[in-house]
Amino acid sequence: MLRAALRHPLLMVCACLALMLALMPAARAQAPAWPAERPVRIIIAWPPGGTTDFVSRLYARHLGELLGQSFVVENRPGGGGSIAWRAVAGARPDGYTLLLTENSLATAPPLMPDLGLDVRTDFAPVSLLVDYPSVIAVPAALPAQTLPELVALARREPGVLNFGSMGNGSSLHLYAETLQDVAGFRMTHVPYRGAGPAFTDLVAGRIQMLLAAPPTVLGAVRGGQVRVVAIGTSGGRIPALPEVPTAREAGVDFPFSYWYGLLGPKGLEPAVAARLLEGVRQVHALPEVQARFAEQGGVPLGGDGEALAKLLAEELTRWGGLIRAKGITP
Repeated sequence: MLRAALRHPLLMVCACLALMLALMPAARAQAPAWPAERPVRIIIAWPPGGTTDFVSRLYARHLGELLGQSFVVENRPGGGGSIAWRAVAGARPDGYTLLLTENSLATAPPLMPDLGLDVRTDFAPVSLLVDYPSVIAVPAALPAQTLPELVALARREPGVLNFGSMGNGSSLHLYAETLQDVAGFRMTHVPYRGAGPAFTDLVAGRIQMLLAAPPTVLGAVRGGQVRVVAIGTSGGRIPALPEVPTAREAGVDFPFSYWYGLLGPKGLEPAVAARLLEGVRQVHALPEVQARFAEQGGVPLGGDGEALAKLLAEELTRWGGLIRAKGITP
């Protein structure tokens, strides 16, 4: 047939067109999931200085290198997270606007009946990223070396000591409420606009307890400004703080950790979501990233969007019940 086409110009044109059409699907399959015409924004709900900011910048750098696409982190604090959530939920689902979030996406919405969006349906979950145990941190000057000593100190003066959080109904707040319930003590809650500002006041001694993720406090722990009295985890001790016992070792049943996930707006192009998930798993395979998470007590997850959606639904049910039971309001 090819020889015949070469002898007849019209047949030759038809043969070339047929070949081009046959190759088009393969070309589309090899094309990038989205063109690099502008940077991809990773929006987070908290100011710089906290663990969410650190995690976001780590993934932005490595995803950019692996995918050949520029990723930038945009801090959009305020409204208990709602400003950032609305910005992503209302964005075009073209892959250029993403949300990187921790547990607050599942804890704050029950507080906000006028949120204007449904976190279960208005986002496209892409991937679970990393899980950090919660660390129960106190200022170095506080006379409590262990979790039982902290509990005893708080019991002697109920409500006099303070604990900080990222705001009413945030994961830091609800975890501290849960810890107080199971350990039988009471402190006064001081809400902040993010983990970074709360941590600053912990170092200064203006608050006496913060339940943070390890990266938020490790520098100050190693500098002698902050002490971690116990680790909240369903597992054992972590390499980043090998001398610190778990809450269960100290006699308190407190297994809670912080998870981080990546989402896009509802209707996110499946090819983009799949490429992002592949990129996340490639990031986790990097020795540099594995070492970084290990030294900070983090466990890379890499679960897909379905796993993230399931976890989100479970957390909404669990923490929504606690918020209603305690009458927590914004």
